[in-house]
Formats: sequence, structure tokens, C-alpha cells
Amino acid sequence: MKRFTLYTAKYESVLDDFAAKAAAAETIYIKNFYKNRGDYALDFAVAERESFCELLLSLLMDIAEGENPVYKHSAKLREMAQNLRQTPLYGRELRQLREFISNSKELHLEGYVTFRMCEFREKLDTMIYSLVKKIKFSNGD
Repeated sequence: MKRFTLYTAKYESVLDDFAAKAAAAETIYIKNFYKNRGDYALDFAVAERESFCELLLSLLMDIAEGENPVYKHSAKLREMAQNLRQTPLYGRELRQLREFISNSKELHLEGYVTFRMCEFREKLDTMIYSLVKKIKFSNGD
């Protein structure tokens, strides 16, 4: 089993929910929750790597959507964004996350979303742009 640590500055309750779900599924074994230089940290051992990667990617995608104010306030757009999880983009993001986890012992949630999930965030922005363009076109603007 590999030891791993997740950090977050803003998503303490989301990380708690993730930990409870992953521990209940016996995907991880929690070692410790603690504060580290202002960040909330979850230290654990990964029991089932594939399930862990899928759960973590789902969490990261939820955070990416939550970081975008338009998706944060629109249930319809969040539903549209959920459909991205059935596309090749999801497979690429999952492969990149597996590679990252195999080479690292820690991950900062907001940092990973900001710096390593650029393609996913760009796709979210493109969806908004396309929707706004369709609305403007249908209104005759």
C-alpha cells in the first residue's frame, strides 16, 4: 500500500466527504487529518489504486466546476459538465492522474485543478462560450 496525502485550503468539508466515501469503500485507510501551514491535510494509505484514482478524479472535476462561478450557480450547466465524464477527455484526465499518483506522495487539490487540469477547465469554458453564443444567436444579437 502506498501512503498518500491530500491537501486543501478551501475544501475541508469536501475532503472529509471524500475520505468517508473512500474509507467506506475500503479504497483508502485513513491515518490522520491535520492542519499543515494553513492547509487541511488528509494522510492515508491507498488500498485499491484504480478505485482511488476514479474517486479522486471525480472529486477534482467537482472542484474544477465549483471554481468556475457560472457552473457554481447553474444546476443545468453542472449537469452538462457531468456529461464530460463519458468522453475521451475523462480517460485522458484519469491516465494523467494515475501517472501523477504513481510518481508523487502528495497532491494539493486546488493546485492540481489549476495547473494540471487545464484541458478540462478549457472544455468547461468552451461549453459556456458555446451556450452564450447560441443564446445570443437565437435572440438575434
